[in-house]
Amino acid sequence: MHEKINKNIMNTYVWFLLLTPFLLFSQSPQDNPTPGQIEVQLQDAEAEFQRALKLFSPWYTGPLITPGASMMPPGNGNTQPYLFVIDNYAAFNKDRKSIALENNLIQLKGTANVQTGITDNFDINVSFSGISNWQNGHHGGGFGDIGVTGGFLINKQTLYAPAVKLTISETFPTGSYKSLNNNGLNLSATGAGAYSTQFGLGFSKVILWATEHPMNVRCFFGYQLSTVVNVKGFHAYGGGFGCNGKVKPGNTFSADFGYEYSFNENWVAALDVVYSATNRTKFHGNAGLTASGTPASSGSGYSDNLSFAPAIEYNWSPKLGLIAGGWFSVYGRNSSKYAAGIISLTISYP
Repeated sequence: MHEKINKNIMNTYVWFLLLTPFLLFSQSPQDNPTPGQIEVQLQDAEAEFQRALKLFSPWYTGPLITPGASMMPPGNGNTQPYLFVIDNYAAFNKDRKSIALENNLIQLKGTANVQTGITDNFDINVSFSGISNWQNGHHGGGFGDIGVTGGFLINKQTLYAPAVKLTISETFPTGSYKSLNNNGLNLSATGAGAYSTQFGLGFSKVILWATEHPMNVRCFFGYQLSTVVNVKGFHAYGGGFGCNGKVKPGNTFSADFGYEYSFNENWVAALDVVYSATNRTKFHGNAGLTASGTPASSGSGYSDNLSFAPAIEYNWSPKLGLIAGGWFSVYGRNSSKYAAGIISLTISYP
């Protein structure tokens, strides 16, 4: 890309020098530029040429969390596995105060996305996940829910306009969520048990024209609705001995901002700002009892969470890159307070 830019500007610069005398003679006297104006034009052309020599085609792997709005071309594909190590060491209560957990919940989570283009205006992405949980000497885990996302092109990226993409995602409840072991920790919960649909709108823009170091900016807004979940015993939303009822997960709004700054083609710094808010999760039925004989809890109140995810990425080529960074929550209500390490590899083909 940069070679093409350089060649075009070089050609323009040379032709400008060659044609300047003819332009001077072809103009009427009142339109003839002064020597000072000609000098300014030559300086502008030289400055543009020198800037173009420093430009390069940016390569990006990230950022870590915020989805992009670019389309996968038909016949092309991309896969991106992630590995998360998460330490849930506290929780934000209903008053937004951080309360330390008696025993940290440690999670090892792996995900993989496979994206392919169907038409110029439609692509599809399938995601898989698995998780292992450790807390207070106990362990649980297994296969998670499966997600399928269809992407529809709204607007192609231009020099000044961002790419815009509409997404519709469906989550299928393939993970464990009910009749869990009775240790009270529910560490075997790996899914939500609901069919969830999210409508999303993504924006992304690579900025080349304002800097010698290209930047990639992303924004994503999503709204998710879920079906009612039948639960028994200990389940992903709480529960206890003898629990039998229905859970209605709250709808979730999410807003993500992603930013990447290119030091050069290979090295890029990235940052995500991630916010989500979920309405009250309601329970109807017999909540059951805890091991001590007290009534068990199911469902939860309104919750939200704000987090940051800084990262650094190295790209070997436009089709192969690695990104690693952290992810930590800073503010919330009725939600987990955590710190995580993340590493991901992206591979595009053919």
